[in-house]
Amino acid sequence: MNKRFEELSRRKQYLVAQCAEQRREMGTALSDLRSSVTLSGILQGLGKILRAHPMITAGISSLLASGYATKLTTAGSQLFKLLRVARPLWSWWSTRRRGEAKSA
Repeated sequence: MNKRFEELSRRKQYLVAQCAEQRREMGTALSDLRSSVTLSGILQGLGKILRAHPMITAGISSLLASGYATKLTTAGSQLFKLLRVARPLWSWWSTRRRGEAKSA
């Protein structure tokens, strides 16, 4: 029985080390991926979409020309203000909940 526990312990240590290695690999891959998604890449993709779909481009330009742009920017700025207030509260709440989950 004692050999079985030792075997299980060695297996657990091996799996923990393997998970740590895989986590490092995932972190490296994610940082490479994150660096490839830049603002210029996003704008280039948006430009390709707009060139490929002229009706969408015409719809957006007519919305902007009709005066809805002011309403949209006002709504967008209010949303960003809300997010700036909500983000610290959310991080506090999630940290608090993680602490409760660990203690349970």
